[in-house]
Amino acid sequence: MFNLIQQKLKVLNMKKILYFLCMAFFVLSISSCEKDNYEGPNAAIQGQILDPSGLPLQFDQGQGSMKIKMEELTWITEQGGQAITPTYLAVKQDGSYVNSKIFAGKYVMTPIEGAFYPYNIAGDTVDISGSITKSFTVTPYQNVEWVTEPFINEEGYIQATIKYTSNIVDGLTAPAPFKYRLFISPTQYAGAATFDALLTNDEVNVTANPITILSKAKVVYPNRTYYVRGGVNSNDAFKKYNYTNIKTVVLQQ
Repeated sequence: MFNLIQQKLKVLNMKKILYFLCMAFFVLSISSCEKDNYEGPNAAIQGQILDPSGLPLQFDQGQGSMKIKMEELTWITEQGGQAITPTYLAVKQDGSYVNSKIFAGKYVMTPIEGAFYPYNIAGDTVDISGSITKSFTVTPYQNVEWVTEPFINEEGYIQATIKYTSNIVDGLTAPAPFKYRLFISPTQYAGAATFDALLTNDEVNVTANPITILSKAKVVYPNRTYYVRGGVNSNDAFKKYNYTNIKTVVLQQ
């Protein structure tokens, strides 16, 4: 008789356990079907990195030459929350940037880690809503320009002459020009991040100005377009390049 009672109690307990498990599964199923109330990114920002004369600066594509640091203030100022981990925007070769997937709010934006004098340490506070344009003016360490645009010389090498002009900012140490290079690429993204290692010369110490540079090897493929830009970096912590704009050369048959 006692064993029979024990068996019935076990059956009842098992039924209770199964009941609670089914109820828990049902609640979880209902909650997982609820609509997400959080809105997605609903704002966009674009702009340009400019020199003091208002001209766009030249960079590598992406975050190789520099990046724009974004720190969101909305959670701190409006909800008393903690600071959000910074995000970083990349720039294009012409110094422009765009991001169409930004959450509306208040941000501190700062250009960093480029071949330019440090931007205002406090950054710029920007209210982002809808679609806005925000540009930044920085002073590059060097202005680099063509003296003789690239061409294929009689021996079959790509040749060009560049010059640099060092910029001075009162109260700040000017890093000396350090190395130069003529970047050659089969794609439009010529620069320190993308180049043809067979044609692009190694880095060379800056000892003269203007600077005449030859490709490492002769151009041998006819009717192929080569993208060329000159660069000079400076002896600071990052040693990023200031660039000319990009020119093209083609070996004619």
